[in-house]
Amino acid sequence: MLGTTVSPTMKICFIERRDADTPSIERVFDTLIGELRSRGVECSRQKLPYGNRVADVFRNLLFFKPEPADVYHIAGHINYVALRLPAERTIQTVHDLGILDSRTGLRRSVLAQLFFRTPTRRVKATIAISKATQEALIAISGVDPDRIAIIPNPVPPGYVEQPKPFAEVPRVLQIGTAPHKNLERTAEALCGFNVHFRIIGKLNETQRSLLEQLKLDFSSVGLVDDQTMIAEYQAADLVVFCSLFEGFGMPIIEAQAIGRPVITSDRSPMRDVAGGGAILVDPENVEAIRKGIEDLLSDPKRADELRRIGTKNAAGYRVESIADEYLKIYEGIFSRSES
Repeated sequence: MLGTTVSPTMKICFIERRDADTPSIERVFDTLIGELRSRGVECSRQKLPYGNRVADVFRNLLFFKPEPADVYHIAGHINYVALRLPAERTIQTVHDLGILDSRTGLRRSVLAQLFFRTPTRRVKATIAISKATQEALIAISGVDPDRIAIIPNPVPPGYVEQPKPFAEVPRVLQIGTAPHKNLERTAEALCGFNVHFRIIGKLNETQRSLLEQLKLDFSSVGLVDDQTMIAEYQAADLVVFCSLFEGFGMPIIEAQAIGRPVITSDRSPMRDVAGGGAILVDPENVEAIRKGIEDLLSDPKRADELRRIGTKNAAGYRVESIADEYLKIYEGIFSRSES
C-alpha cells in the first residue's frame, strides 16, 4: 500500500534531542518526515530544552512541555521523555542500547530503567530498527515481543546508483571514528595496500598518530551535510564498515544504494541489513578484514556481483514502504483516541 495517506486532521509531533554530536537519528527522521509531509500529514518537531548530560536528563524531565499533538513520536536516544508524554498517544523508536555497554553496576541499572525499561512498558507502541535491537530491548524490558515492532531505517533521498569502476588508487571509505566504529583495526588491515583511506568523522590524536605510524595515505573530514555525504560515497571505490556493534548500520544501505561494494561485520544487525550484498568479516580480526579488502580489490567480478546484490537490497529500504508501516501505527493510535 505504498503512498497511503491519512486524515489531515492528525498531527504528529516528533520529539528530538537538543544536541547531537552525530546527527544520524535526525537524518533518518528528516527522510521519514519529508515523505509524510508529501502525503499531506501534519508533522512538527520539538527539541528538548536541555542537552544529553546526566543533569540535563533530569532537567528535561522537570521542564519539558510537549506542544499540542495527536500522536507523539520519540525519535530516539531520549526515550526517558516518555515519562512526560501521554502514554496512550506516544510511540518511541529505539535505535540501540549502546548507552549501557560501557556502564556497570548501579549506574547501568539506573540508565536501563530510565531509558529503556520504563519507557517501553509505558508507551503505546515501540519500534526497534532491527531484530538485534528488538531482542536486546525485550531482554531488558521484559515486555512481550509483539509489543515491539521492527521497522528499519529508510535510505535517504538522493542515494541513487552511480556506477564507478575501481580507480587506479582505490578510495576506501570509513564512516565514523567513535570507539565502536573500529577505525584502528580497519587502518591496520589497510597497511600495505595502495589505496587512499578516506574517513568521515573527527580523528582524535591517538587515531591520527596511528594512521601516520602505519604510513597510510589518508584524509578525513568532520561532520558533513547530506549532499556532501552523497558525494563522499560517489567518490569512494569501496566502503569498509567493520563496526563492533550497531543498532542498524546506515552506511551499509547508503553505500549499496550508490552502488559501492561493502565490507562489514559478520554480526547482527550488520549482516542482516547487508542482505547478502557485502563481504562479512570478524571485526575483531585484523587479518580477516585485510582478506576481505584483498578479495574485493583483486576480483573485479566479485565486486560487481556485490554491487548488483547490494543495489537490489537497498531498494527494499525505500522510504515509501517504511512510511506506510509507521502510518499504520499512527492511525491505530489516532483512531482509538478519537473514538
